[in-house]
Amino acid sequence: MRVDMISARRRALLRGMGALPFAAALPALARAPRLAEAPLDSARFAGLVRALPGRVLLPEMPAHLSFVQTWNLHLRDARPQAAAVVRAQNARDVQTAVRWAVANGVPLVARSGGHSYAGYSSTTGLVIDVSSMTALAYDARSRRVRAGGGVRNAHLFATLPTVGRTLTHGRCLDVGAAGLVLGGGVGFNMRRLGLTCDQLTATEMVLPDGRLVPVSATQNPDLWWAVRGAGGGNFGIHTSFTFRTFDAPPLTAFKLVWDQQLDQVLPAMLRTLHQAPRALGVKLSIESAPRTGRLSMVLLGQFVGTPAKLAQVLAPVDAIAPPNMGENGSHVTPCDYWSGQQLLADRGEPEFMVERSRYLIEPPNEGMAAAVLQHLRKAPVTGAGLRWKGFLTGGAVQDVAPHQTAFVHRRDWLLTSIETNWLATDPSAQVASALDWTDAFYAAMADWTSGESYQNFIDDREPRWARAYHGGNLERLVAIKRQVDPNNVFNFRQSIPLTVPAS
Repeated sequence: MRVDMISARRRALLRGMGALPFAAALPALARAPRLAEAPLDSARFAGLVRALPGRVLLPEMPAHLSFVQTWNLHLRDARPQAAAVVRAQNARDVQTAVRWAVANGVPLVARSGGHSYAGYSSTTGLVIDVSSMTALAYDARSRRVRAGGGVRNAHLFATLPTVGRTLTHGRCLDVGAAGLVLGGGVGFNMRRLGLTCDQLTATEMVLPDGRLVPVSATQNPDLWWAVRGAGGGNFGIHTSFTFRTFDAPPLTAFKLVWDQQLDQVLPAMLRTLHQAPRALGVKLSIESAPRTGRLSMVLLGQFVGTPAKLAQVLAPVDAIAPPNMGENGSHVTPCDYWSGQQLLADRGEPEFMVERSRYLIEPPNEGMAAAVLQHLRKAPVTGAGLRWKGFLTGGAVQDVAPHQTAFVHRRDWLLTSIETNWLATDPSAQVASALDWTDAFYAAMADWTSGESYQNFIDDREPRWARAYHGGNLERLVAIKRQVDPNNVFNFRQSIPLTVPAS
């Protein structure tokens, strides 16, 4: 028996949380790659308005702006704002919009959560927005959950506790599940349960010719391989996802902060994490505080076990310097699973940011730890802070071979990234200095990291992005793209190309 677990009222409330207005006065940065030409004339969309009455937003309508702006604030002046938005309510709406756009030569882009770091859920033409498609239904017999194409982490947080189940979800509540799963899907559960894409059992998607097709291990197997890790917006628009779910066990949620002896504490922490059990899921950060530049190390995450067992895992670090308990929101909290997720959650609201990622495959290296601290100590100060981060991978992620799905990053144990944030009030010269620092830091880390980058931290500053995101799986992805979308209907600056890049 299937039961719709979310009322219409709750769906409306959760959707509303992601549509808050933001300041329009954003500093223009010449370094943000521009996707040039102006939006199309609204009159061109008259046929679409007739085909989908009440579903099409044009620029003169107040709601239009919130569905065409980029989540990354510094790209709002560098990306086009679409001439029209279709607020799709079901798969038929998506099919109608795709067929109309193709027939009329109008560029289109899919949008669910809209959290593309590089602002690629924007276009001069038509945005097909599926964020209204948020139904969630749990089947107790199969222990699977079917999610609409617009479901966000917030919807999973509202529904899965009622059935005592979980999967590998994100912690940013406004992030769309579609983007998460299609690009692989990292989260605090991945070392125990695998990536989000490893828990996908079926999906439905609208192809460039407007057909709605089922995709699974037995239906359209090439697409089934590709959609598990290629990234969103490459082959079509997904209208539903079905996931395997798991028990939601009690755990220990924690945030631990160190600000002393970092030269010794960081390498000890990296050694400890490299040997950690699968029950541990963490994000490690070395943070340069806003306005002061003071460094601290933050370990945020969950442990399926007691606080005492967690203390045993972290004992080598504690022997050098204990964390600063009671400061900066630090805590160690035994709790039920979903209460723990509320402690770890973040809203994921729009921000000025650049993030650049690389995977760490080799064992911990003290030279790398020293380089991280050296660069952070030279970091320029911004109003929002800068950080180096490491998401502990390995475990169940490595149980799947790199070529078994499109997600190729299976050999690593740490996903590292450099995140630079700033405020609208920060001087332009200060922001430019921070971006130069980011690129220099990123280049220096190449001595210790692989050439691979996480496609969900999509990076418009990465010149070899196709190989960085897809590695040895790129050739097969290109072949599938040529077969499914030979006219490149679904394309953006870093989408799967029709030919393999020369370098």
